[in-house]
Amino acid sequence: MYPLGMKILVVGAGAVGGYYGTLLAEAGHAVTFVARGEHGRAIRDGGLHVEAPGGEHVARADVIADVKDAPPAAFDLVIVAVKADALAEVSAGVGRALAQDGVALPLLNGLDSETELAAVVGKERVVGGIAQIAARIVAPGRVRADAPGRLVLGPLFPEQMPRVEALAATLSRAGFGCDAKNDLSRVLWTKLLWNAPFNAVCALTRKSAGEVLAVPELALLVERAMHELAAVARAEGVPIDDALIQATLAATRAKFAGSIPSMLQDVMNGRPTEARALQGAVIARGRVHGISTPIFETLFALVVGLR
Repeated sequence: MYPLGMKILVVGAGAVGGYYGTLLAEAGHAVTFVARGEHGRAIRDGGLHVEAPGGEHVARADVIADVKDAPPAAFDLVIVAVKADALAEVSAGVGRALAQDGVALPLLNGLDSETELAAVVGKERVVGGIAQIAARIVAPGRVRADAPGRLVLGPLFPEQMPRVEALAATLSRAGFGCDAKNDLSRVLWTKLLWNAPFNAVCALTRKSAGEVLAVPELALLVERAMHELAAVARAEGVPIDDALIQATLAATRAKFAGSIPSMLQDVMNGRPTEARALQGAVIARGRVHGISTPIFETLFALVVGLR
């Protein structure tokens, strides 16, 4: 269903979009990046460089400054890797850029980007997914990944699963893992289990994930926040138990201790945070189900107060 030489538009060539877009370009796909400012100019002039544990990858690809400038109905795949609060701004352009049989893959934080994008471009043209990656922009035109990235894809409705499996098979040939799972809600909540606590605590303390877990009081705070999130997830029909929580903490210590979450990167660079898409999502879902979330309410207030 998906050719080896797809035309791919990456909307948001930051750490996430830059990493996956570069590996896809190296694999032979025709990649166009949407990137602005000094970062966009650096990519246009010298390519996008990704420093990864296995070596450096370079993509010399087309660059445009705005998704509105993309040629219409031209792309087999549009990867959307912008901040959560920018999704509404780019959604219409994503729809225009998609080929007749094209599909959009949002790789955003939170729980709502798939349904929000589908409301604009149609649910048949959106595949759900998450990026499992620890990466950051270290200079204009240069991204550093601390560990190999993976993608996990999921369908918005059951009949979409064959398309999800075909897309995952094609993407996995680009040098990163890509799995297809049939339960998108579980995929999203499992990522949020790590993302919502660690992003907030790391941003507030200016510590990496491993440094946070090295402080017993902070490690306990993260674990309690995870249990609070798990209660909300169970009310949403997604079972998250203590075994998964402990496995997530152990994996962080073993593999992702050096991770600098995106919220800490935003704070360090004076950018707005994604508190509403991360901690705010847990609070909002908790209120729907009558579940108290005092830890996340506190973390959310403190992160908002960093502005």
